[in-house]
Amino acid sequence: MRNSARFGLILLGITVLIIAFIDLASDKQIDWSKTYDQRDKIPYGLYVTREELPEIMERPIQLEDFTSTNYDFLKTFLTGKEHSSLIYIVNGFYEGKEVTRELMNFVERGGEVFISTNNFPTYLMDTLGIRQQFHYPNNFNEVIHVEDRPFSLEDGKTAYYKDLDYPGLFCNLDTTNTRIIGYYDVEDKEIPNFIEVKRGQGRFLLHLEPLMFTNYYMLKEENFIYGAAALKLLSNKEIYWFDSTFKETAEAKTPLRVLLQNDGLRQAWYILLFCLILFLLFKSKREQRAISVIEPEPNLSKEFARTIASLYYESGNSGNLIQKKIEYFLYDIRTHFQLDILQLEDDVFAKQLSQKTGVSLEECEDLIRVLLSYRKVRTSTDAELIALNKRIEDFKHKANML
Repeated sequence: MRNSARFGLILLGITVLIIAFIDLASDKQIDWSKTYDQRDKIPYGLYVTREELPEIMERPIQLEDFTSTNYDFLKTFLTGKEHSSLIYIVNGFYEGKEVTRELMNFVERGGEVFISTNNFPTYLMDTLGIRQQFHYPNNFNEVIHVEDRPFSLEDGKTAYYKDLDYPGLFCNLDTTNTRIIGYYDVEDKEIPNFIEVKRGQGRFLLHLEPLMFTNYYMLKEENFIYGAAALKLLSNKEIYWFDSTFKETAEAKTPLRVLLQNDGLRQAWYILLFCLILFLLFKSKREQRAISVIEPEPNLSKEFARTIASLYYESGNSGNLIQKKIEYFLYDIRTHFQLDILQLEDDVFAKQLSQKTGVSLEECEDLIRVLLSYRKVRTSTDAELIALNKRIEDFKHKANML
């Protein structure tokens, strides 16, 4: 356990060092993606505008979000909200005919729709009787001084925006229901890019270039004043902000979303997982599963011999036991001293036995004589069995056979 704990601490230390090295060595790039997401704090997100809108309006408002432009949802959602305002700040407004028609009905009943985008749908433009185009210089070879191009509102507020090389414009305007709210100066002309279109009891506020409301510009005083003045044109108390990226962000509801949304924490999380996998691999190789102790089979030879002897003894045939005792004794002599027991009755056998065992010749001859006599007897008494067994055991002791 101590080695495992030490190894884990070493891995933790290495992880911390790697994280510190990555944070110090990494070049934190600015994300210039045009997300138009009210939660994004990157340059082209809408966090500042969404958070500051209650202060921008300078009056009490009710600000909520709506997250779908599905026709059925929108029809139900807009019911009873005739005196409210909708805000769309998106890269492209690509709603279909049914949704556009429902927005028309909403405006005609007294609603207000503010749309800032780079592209409007053809159906909406045709219905309102206007056209959208992009301004291109007459001479494409001339250098465009973007920072010198002012964007102005009808109340006189002016701001300069860079990165807007070819801004959009409205044309073929019907002055009966349409009023120019904002424009930009180029080639000694005032090009409209922000208009009001009345429809029934309500109106559309159509603005070209949603970048003007992103964090990058709203954090600059001059641009903030321009953007705030444009949003102040909303006249209703109830304002509904269209959250175009809700479906994407709503999926990240896991407890790990804080780690995964932050670059440094996400790197640390992946490194920690990698180190844990390495730790488990090394730990599995260094430690084996406990092996159970298997006891060896007990030696039951003595118990077996005792059982067999008891069976022979209980059978009441001592002669049979004497015959078995003699046969086993002769087998031991043959294996210990390599003597031919078939020559047991020869005189030379006693001499060979005496020489190899160190027992006197007389005692060997007497033992052989007793063995030969009992080999021919089939019945005997218990006393004879005990006496023979004693003679054999004494001989084995003297001959070092035990």
